[in-house]
Amino acid sequence: MRTRLLVSFLIVFVPYGLLHAAAAPPAVKEYKKANKLFAAANYQEALPLYQKVLAAPPDDIPIGAIYTKIADSYYQLGHYQNALSAYRGALREQKRSERPQTQYWIGFCCFLLGRDVEAVAEFLKIPELYSGSGMWVGTAYYWAGRASERMGKKEQAAHYYKKAGGNGKSTQGRFALQKAAAVKTAK
Repeated sequence: MRTRLLVSFLIVFVPYGLLHAAAAPPAVKEYKKANKLFAAANYQEALPLYQKVLAAPPDDIPIGAIYTKIADSYYQLGHYQNALSAYRGALREQKRSERPQTQYWIGFCCFLLGRDVEAVAEFLKIPELYSGSGMWVGTAYYWAGRASERMGKKEQAAHYYKKAGGNGKSTQGRFALQKAAAVKTAK
């Protein structure tokens, strides 16, 4: 009886599963393949697949997610200008709840490119536009402080470090408050 049930199951459901898997759109297959390459740190190989998917995105994969994967690939390769462009593309396509993290990466790419004025402006968009985004607000203030410090703007840096430090109860908060005190006394 069990054998007959198993055979019936295999006859009925296995072909359906194979047909269903074969019916997946090519872009979905490319996206899954790119994700596997990305997970294996093969960013250079994943990039053209993500770009191919972006050219004809399937309905069930958000365009913002594809842009983010492209940006993350460029970032991992150290191509920060390309990552910056792709993160900006992602930001335009994302839901509001996804934007604070992407906005952070936009600011951080500017920071890594040495564009400190732009980095500060991008980081400050997080508390301005996404004030309820939790840790991203403090992190944004901290890196705005770092960029300001690098520009030699000690008072501005101290101000942002203090905002990042908040009440000083967390380890990160205490560190930011220490940075605020140290930047003021540095020559």
